[in-house]
Amino acid sequence: MQMVRRTGSVGSVRGGFGARLGRGLAAMMSLPALLIFATLYALWPRATVVVSPAVSEARHKVVIQASTAAAGVDVEGGRVPARAVEDAFTVSVTVPVSGSVRSGATRARGSVVFINEGSEPVSVPEGTAVATPGGARFRALTGVVVPASTVKHFMSIAVDAVPGTAKVDVEAEEPGTHGNVAAGRITVIVGGARGGLKVMNPEPTSGGEDKITPAVSPVDLATARKRIAAEAARVAARRLTEKVSANLRVLGETIVVEQEEPVFSQAPLTPSAELRATCRASARALAVKEADVLKAARGRFLLDLGADGARVVSPEVEVKISRVNRMDAETAAVETVASAQVAAGVEPDDLARELAGRSVQEAKSLLAARPGVSGFSIHPDGGDERRLPRFPWWIRVVVGRPEAKRG
Repeated sequence: MQMVRRTGSVGSVRGGFGARLGRGLAAMMSLPALLIFATLYALWPRATVVVSPAVSEARHKVVIQASTAAAGVDVEGGRVPARAVEDAFTVSVTVPVSGSVRSGATRARGSVVFINEGSEPVSVPEGTAVATPGGARFRALTGVVVPASTVKHFMSIAVDAVPGTAKVDVEAEEPGTHGNVAAGRITVIVGGARGGLKVMNPEPTSGGEDKITPAVSPVDLATARKRIAAEAARVAARRLTEKVSANLRVLGETIVVEQEEPVFSQAPLTPSAELRATCRASARALAVKEADVLKAARGRFLLDLGADGARVVSPEVEVKISRVNRMDAETAAVETVASAQVAAGVEPDDLARELAGRSVQEAKSLLAARPGVSGFSIHPDGGDERRLPRFPWWIRVVVGRPEAKRG
């Protein structure tokens, strides 16, 4: 009996120790759970703010460099490959003349009297030339013999000598009004007087008329130079475009035309109805795949948006080439305009820090004025005077669906 009691006593002691040990282990196992619970409690949001990003049209200028040195499309660097295109050709233009020259239309006619003061008759052949001191020349239309002068006597005394005369019709050598001369102006026998022979016209000559003929002027040469340069540029653009494949686009702003000195069909003051200019020319330009430019511009646009936290919400990004600037013989800057419907970027952690500790009314005012936020709600609201948690991690910011900016 005593042995039994001892055994029971030992079992009791062991049982009590086991219970205490179990309770200790249970307490130790619940400690991590308590820590987790405490952590969750400390971090669990006390308020939720839901914001809707504003949607607007983003329109950016994106410059893409087209270069013969580029091996492929480089979106980050904004570069695309370009190809040099060259051609040589002949170009010509015709321009109407603006100048004029005056030329004779009809020859003047009249008559002259040959006066012979010599003692012998003088023969004047057909075609004998006479002239004015100013140089207007005439030809005798017929030949004539001018008789010698005669002496008048009075009572067998010679008192006077009467020269012999002969009248001949003449015509101006050159047509025009310069052959119309006044009476007494024709006094020169071309080649010198013959045996005391003189000449004069008793009456004016008449009938000479002028005409105005179109002629090349120096201004026409300048006009032809400008037009042939413009024509060379036009022909160059057409021929260079024809030399590239359908998927390439010649950048017209990079076309450089070199031309030789034009050859003109007429010299200045030459009568003519038109002036023709001809020259040899050569042209060079850069060509690109338009698809490469649009791809690079679209990618560059998206990268820039991503840096601002914004994102595209429209089906696609629209890209248009606006202008091209030639940088050098191998490089051009292609300016594009990329546009899309974009949702503004909202960073939840930053917004939570801005709202922490503010009253609901202050939070509403801040959200209403904040760029990039179109709509918002605060949960629980609890009235305008209630304050949001002072710690940012107790405020959960949810970025909802984008919507158009109101107002």
